[in-house]
Amino acid sequence: MSGGIDQDTYAVLRDRLTAQAGELARRAEALNTARTAAFGSGGLALTGTDRVRTERPGVLLDVAAVGDDVLLFGGRAVATGGEGPAVADVLTLHDRNLNQLPGDAVPGLLDDPGFVREFAALHRYFRGARLLRLRRVEDRLLAVFRTAEKADDLRVLRWALEPSGGARFLDARGERDHAFPPPHDLDWTESTRDDHVSGRHPHISLGGRLYVSTTGGALTVKTENDPETADGIHSEPVAEPLQSLADAEVAHAVVGALTLIRVRPYKEDVVRYLVFNALTGSVVRLDGIGQACLRLPDDEGVVFPGGYCLSSGAVKTFDTDTSGLAFERAVRSPNGEDLLFAFHAEAEGRGLLLPYNLIRKEIAAPLACRGHALLDDGTMVVLRGESGEPGRVHPVQVWATPYVSDTHVAPVSDDPLARIGNADLVRGVSDCLSIARQATELTPAGEVYEALVAACERAADVHHWLGDPETGDLRTPLTALRDTAGQVLDEFATVTTLARQAADALAETTERIARLVRRVRGEAPATAEEWISRITELRRFQGHLVTLKEMRYADTDAIDALAADVESDIAAAGRRAVA
Repeated sequence: MSGGIDQDTYAVLRDRLTAQAGELARRAEALNTARTAAFGSGGLALTGTDRVRTERPGVLLDVAAVGDDVLLFGGRAVATGGEGPAVADVLTLHDRNLNQLPGDAVPGLLDDPGFVREFAALHRYFRGARLLRLRRVEDRLLAVFRTAEKADDLRVLRWALEPSGGARFLDARGERDHAFPPPHDLDWTESTRDDHVSGRHPHISLGGRLYVSTTGGALTVKTENDPETADGIHSEPVAEPLQSLADAEVAHAVVGALTLIRVRPYKEDVVRYLVFNALTGSVVRLDGIGQACLRLPDDEGVVFPGGYCLSSGAVKTFDTDTSGLAFERAVRSPNGEDLLFAFHAEAEGRGLLLPYNLIRKEIAAPLACRGHALLDDGTMVVLRGESGEPGRVHPVQVWATPYVSDTHVAPVSDDPLARIGNADLVRGVSDCLSIARQATELTPAGEVYEALVAACERAADVHHWLGDPETGDLRTPLTALRDTAGQVLDEFATVTTLARQAADALAETTERIARLVRRVRGEAPATAEEWISRITELRRFQGHLVTLKEMRYADTDAIDALAADVESDIAAAGRRAVA
């Protein structure tokens, strides 16, 4: 237990805190049930598995939503020799039930004369041209073709999608539109020589939060600014033991309670990524952060290809292939409860979808796919086809999701909760459940309870409706929990003060005893009365040490050791007096 808090006192406060957290969680879950009944549930649900059929054998590579209920599938047909492929061999339109539509079902898309000319010219001048993928970028549709073996040998055909449901072909110069957002939305701070702290075991200060060293044959992370000791809370070997601090490249970024560390030790090609959690005091290595790393709402943690790491201490990685994946986009549901992070490996034609739920604080399961498309009502069509073998029948999954478009109006019940709104309810329920988990799951420490009190106050300030009877009155257990956490904090402060007072008293007594012992050892009293006087002074300090042991949070082991030394000095002085 950090801080040496009295166990009996803490046991009482802990039981009280656990009961209040349980009551807060119970009311928040009840409110969430009512919210779900009024607005519908979040999360993904598989509604069916179906097949898309093509006229010729081939491989479907991607799918995109065009119009209200129309899907554009893109693929690569098996070559039959002769002239290049026809448009229908590469791009086909289907309705939401996966029935094939005529090529002019979306006016201006596949039937545009300009597009047909560019498509023919592309395959005439670049015999090896093949479709890589389809992309929706705001109000534009892109068809990305590779024209040679190099990854950047691309030709991008593009259309403007009209609000009426039609399309207008623009040109074959959409390479600039085919851009991706930054892979990291973090503010990395590079370490410089000014951050180096010298000593027997020098280290690099990461803004005074953490201290990192790559010397002595190990990458070490410390929480204390003590360059005289080599030990830290995390250590792992480095390839080159003979290196200085200046040889390593070190940077850090802060996301809520998490500190992300980026380190490339000397003569190493692999950049290491570590995450320190200030609430749990733990360090975990997550090299997937190097590919991409996105913040979760309210800095609750980060998500990266194949996993996530939360301030609550939850860390999860999935056993899935993440090589080559780049961040493509994030889709947020209108209710604010769900986020979809989409990653794509363009060269391999693979995608990975990570659906994150803000209330459950988890990604239930990643979806590996070739491509996916979202319709306005939130229906998501996922193109599987993991084998990559050509065929005329291609497996497709259909999912119900909360990622509806802004223009799609979902029915809302006439309920008191409607006055608050689904998005505000989601944030309030999420905050209360997070507080309840934090109160019972994290390692007790002063910093934990400071964060807990701050979280309670922030939730009470932001969500004005918490005390409403219609919402189950979450404010009452929240306030009680905050008060109890404040009492624990006060107890920590009291312990710190008393422990410091006891330590100061022991240090002062130790110094006075040392001065007296030096004087006794250095003098040769001429009379018995003088010897008795010195021994009496030593016995007086011996009695004073007994009173020090009665101080709360005194270091009794140190006092016992000092008392044994005084007893030894008294015996030595007695022998000298007799002699």
